[in-house]
Amino acid sequence: MIKNRRQYLDDEFDAFSMLAGGNYVSLYDVRAKLTRYSLGAVELFGLPGEYIEDGAFSWADQVHPEDRKRYQDVMGKLIACETLTYDLNYRVKTADGNYGLFRFKGAVIRDDEGNPGLVGGMIFNEGLLEHTDAITTLRNRTGFFNDLSAMQSMHQNSVLLLIGVNRMREINAFYGYGYGNRLLQRVGWVIQECVGNDGIVYRMDGSKFAVMTNGLETEDVAKIYEKISRSLQSGISIDDVRQNLTSSGGLMAVDDFGINERAIYTCLKYANKESAKHKHGALVPFSGNFKEGSKKRLQMIDDIRNCMVNDCENFHIKYQPVINIAAGKAIGAEALVRFENDKYGEVLPEDFVPVLEHDFAFEEMGIWLMENAMRDGLKLVAKNPDFLMAINIAASQFGDSFFVDSLKEASDNAGFPMKNICLELSKNCRLLDRNLLKEKVAMLRNMGVKILLDDFGSGFASLEFLKNLPVDLVKFDLQFVKGIEKSESDREDLRSLSELADIHGVAACVKGIENEKIFDIIKDFKIKNGQGFYLEGPADIDTVLDKYL
Repeated sequence: MIKNRRQYLDDEFDAFSMLAGGNYVSLYDVRAKLTRYSLGAVELFGLPGEYIEDGAFSWADQVHPEDRKRYQDVMGKLIACETLTYDLNYRVKTADGNYGLFRFKGAVIRDDEGNPGLVGGMIFNEGLLEHTDAITTLRNRTGFFNDLSAMQSMHQNSVLLLIGVNRMREINAFYGYGYGNRLLQRVGWVIQECVGNDGIVYRMDGSKFAVMTNGLETEDVAKIYEKISRSLQSGISIDDVRQNLTSSGGLMAVDDFGINERAIYTCLKYANKESAKHKHGALVPFSGNFKEGSKKRLQMIDDIRNCMVNDCENFHIKYQPVINIAAGKAIGAEALVRFENDKYGEVLPEDFVPVLEHDFAFEEMGIWLMENAMRDGLKLVAKNPDFLMAINIAASQFGDSFFVDSLKEASDNAGFPMKNICLELSKNCRLLDRNLLKEKVAMLRNMGVKILLDDFGSGFASLEFLKNLPVDLVKFDLQFVKGIEKSESDREDLRSLSELADIHGVAACVKGIENEKIFDIIKDFKIKNGQGFYLEGPADIDTVLDKYL
């Protein structure tokens, strides 16, 4: 009987080995309680032989104590046929007595009666591969993109979860990075414990972790996030110091297999950012739901992203003049990027920039915008040597270490003077490191570049920034303009802000001048420049040239 079972085990083992592509194989015969391992695995792990009786559970002695319960739970479910596949990482003791990270991936093979016959699969040495995170021993970004690409190519539905862990910057600053890395490691293990065998956990950028699931519904993954969130809030102890952590979560269901995996991750990051900024850490699905509208938006984002990396195909620039209110003449123009094709018509920046601004493709579009706006701006500067070309800059661009070099290169390529460049810093630029922001602004101003702080007046830090950040211009947040026709308090707020800017020697600009009444109200304020459809809407460069210069 045993001989026949061993022959059965050997035959199946040979078939597995052909598919393993050089990786180790383990195969457990449930009925005979016998496991066979690859000879390479025997040598690596210091096993007593190629065949081990009851090897599925005796193997637990090789597993790191902190990972052992998870291994035993998964093996028990496989033998009970409660689950039919497995894909998990855990630490295993090797022949030299040290622990290494290994990935075990396989399935249950049922016998003729439908009972579990064999349990087994391949063993991957994650410690030798480039997709392992050194701190947490989880799979890293490379592993995530490889696995997501494989899911897409096999047309397998997935639900993705991106978790941001808060307070890590504060903890690193107070306790040191060694302590912070140990805490991150424990966070990774907590997340893995909550996910169990229902998905794969990845360490992404900084203190972000991703979970990839296959076969779960979005409601199931939402419950996993709630479990993770509660576990982090209850605290993790390192050196007898308990750290209570909060999190943010973005969720995304992927069932469109023509979407690039980078675009998928960009949308997932956007959902996570919305959770952190506006939902106090509550889980946010991409586009708020998983209905047809969400799928269409994902497809649009993917199409726009593909155009970004393809020399910004289907992009063009419109220019909205900045008008000197007293003289009625244009002193500059703001370059406004637009996307337009037959499928979507014209797409405004607010429909794709918030999602794509942290994607590397956005950097390509930013460089394209700078160079083309400067080339167009040469026509304007030829007529007015003081004319300013204003270019919007996102926080992700401004914080990039190569931004100044990219700006110089764009200026050199276009032959456009640095003194005619005005960079409009978005509100999110205020979230950058304060010293980095001041240093870079000072460097650019020394090069002759003008700096404009957009959305001034919103957020508690506006006054502090005006006092400590050397900018040339401010542009008021639109909320201060919308109500000035009917609200006396809004008018006084805008008047006070304009006087504050004037006290600090900073020129003020107001946007949103949509009618004559708004224009008449602000004429007496200390506001030099304005923008809005009442003055002039976005137009092509030749219209600006013919009408204002």
